[in-house]
Parts: sequence; C-alpha cells; structure tokens
Amino acid sequence: MPMPDKFVFVCINQRDPEHPRPSCINSGSADLFNTLREEQGRRVATGVKIVAGGCLEACMVGPVMVVYPDNVWYGGVIEADVPEIMDHLEGGPPVERLRIGDAEFDLRPEQMSSGGF
Repeated sequence: MPMPDKFVFVCINQRDPEHPRPSCINSGSADLFNTLREEQGRRVATGVKIVAGGCLEACMVGPVMVVYPDNVWYGGVIEADVPEIMDHLEGGPPVERLRIGDAEFDLRPEQMSSGGF
C-alpha cells in the first residue's frame, strides 16, 4: 500500500455527560467514521487514510473532521455526505456546504461563556 496523500481525522471524542459542550460521538461520529472507511474500501482509495481522532475543538457543529494536507474542516457531517467527501479526497473540490471556519471554533454554550468549564 502506498503512503497516503491525504489524512482525514474524524473526532470520536466523548465527554462527561455533564459537560456543556456536546460530544461528536453522541452526534454519530463513530458511524460516520465506519461509513468513511467502508466507502474508502469500496473505492480502493489507497491514497487516503481515515483516522479516529480526539477532540478537534469545533464541538458545537459536530461531527467534525479535518482533511490534511488540504486544511479543509467539515462540520455537521452525516453518513449521507460520505460519497461527496470521498470525491474530495480523491481529487475533487471540497464540499463547500459542509466547510467550517473560525466562527464555528468560537461557538460556546452559554455556561462556558459565563465561567465554569
């Protein structure tokens, strides 16, 4: 198998249920990770490595994933989005409707803005 050209890190972080920020795993990221891996296998996309990762910090718009070296961040991804994302990973354009940026990283629950966590 050749060295991958792209790496996709999928947040599968799970926090304490009392934490004010949501956990990507509770938003379906484990199933998303598995669906990505299955689609990668179907396409025999050997230039792509799908990696289960920890928190990527844009928790309010999870599930979150990032594609490197493209530096493309996706949020609110569902399993139905996987074919479009795989098209990107195989050289197509990023899926613009799923892209997130600085604004999504600044989102915080009210409890976090007023102290606490």
